[in-house]
Amino acid sequence: MSHHPYKWATPLKAMLGTVTMLSVLYCFFMVGPALETRFFPALGKMKITSVEALTGETSIVRTAFSKLRACEYLGIAWYYGSEAGVFERVSMVPIRNPDDTSSPNRRVGLQRAGPWRITIPEGDVRTRSYVQAFHRCHPFWTTVSEFYP
Repeated sequence: MSHHPYKWATPLKAMLGTVTMLSVLYCFFMVGPALETRFFPALGKMKITSVEALTGETSIVRTAFSKLRACEYLGIAWYYGSEAGVFERVSMVPIRNPDDTSSPNRRVGLQRAGPWRITIPEGDVRTRSYVQAFHRCHPFWTTVSEFYP
């Protein structure tokens, strides 16, 4: 008759295995988005091709960029101010032909976008704003691209 002197070893192994698996999952969902943003963005950096003043506080902006991955477009956020300091999200409205019913999703490659109406004075668009774009590239999280500058 064999007697196992360590009856507590099996539950301890199961508990340690569970803790390890939960830690790996936690790290995957905490580190994964940051690594993807840095090394596998959905978009290349946006270049502003033109800025025109519409009013003293509003500008019309046209841009060019490269779409790097075939991901589903979710949205864009344009911010006025410094990413490291004080900033606010501003209105960004695409100016489209009323008959244009095309999808906002684009093919991979060089793209031109705009015109967009941005509530930032013309002189501040290039120097005091930044942009983030959001895509669904897989089911795990929303992919954020640091789009501009």
